[in-house]
Amino acid sequence: MSCILFTLYILKFLLIRGLDFPSVDWVVQLDCPEDASTYIHRVGRTARYDSTGNGLLVLLPSEEEGMLNRLKEKKIPISQIRINEKRISSIKRGLEGLCLKNVEIKYLAQKVFNIQISFPSS
Repeated sequence: MSCILFTLYILKFLLIRGLDFPSVDWVVQLDCPEDASTYIHRVGRTARYDSTGNGLLVLLPSEEEGMLNRLKEKKIPISQIRINEKRISSIKRGLEGLCLKNVEIKYLAQKVFNIQISFPSS
């Protein structure tokens, strides 16, 4: 697995443990939530203490129709952004380089990878 996946696993592992971050303006979701309630819970981190915020949900084409329908049922306002496919590039090499330069990130990534293998449903 690449360093990016390790790093994302670290973040996922830490964030699903219920950490609270005050003053969050944006929540970016790179995985499709299982339902609209989960989406609302995640994005709700931006609306704490009378504040407002934004959410960005990145969906695969196969996830788009179903998730958009579920969000519309909950009356969640949606603005779609289409990606210019000519501008897509991989960040894999840069993240692998980051892991090579920072031993602590590499160590944490390997540790989370081992945890993920032990508990694949986490």
